[in-house]
Amino acid sequence: MTGSHATTTAPAVPTCNGSRGAAWWALARTHAAISQRLQDALAQEDFPPLPWYEVLATIAKTDEGRMRMGELAEMLVITRGGLTKLIDRLVKAGLLERTFCDTDRRVSYATLLPGGLELLDEMRPLVEGEIETSFSSKLSVAEADELRETLDGLRAVTCGTAE
Repeated sequence: MTGSHATTTAPAVPTCNGSRGAAWWALARTHAAISQRLQDALAQEDFPPLPWYEVLATIAKTDEGRMRMGELAEMLVITRGGLTKLIDRLVKAGLLERTFCDTDRRVSYATLLPGGLELLDEMRPLVEGEIETSFSSKLSVAEADELRETLDGLRAVTCGTAE
């Protein structure tokens, strides 16, 4: 056929079957959008990138102010290699240190330093404010509880930790 051009356009998101697939893509796009909003807000205030906050906040939730590297990688859903590089940057910045188990030197921890806690305290109001604006304020408490329970259940099944 001369003069006629067949054009195809790629769908905005990969094709999934039904409501469950659409829910997955909505979740993925929402996570990406909110993460980008957080990253932009942090950059605008000259804070380090979002992954730094995520590491510091995750470790700060522990009673000891330290976390095994493998456990931290699992909590953040990051490869061990990726986490090692990230921790190297946080150690170099004086926010964390690597410590080792007294009885098994193969076990290493990322341990929060006072500078890391100070930076976390400075970053937290900005991150929490952005999450409130872009996410929390859009859900009722009941909706938030239901969403959290659903996502926790999905993660447990996916990670093989479901009871």
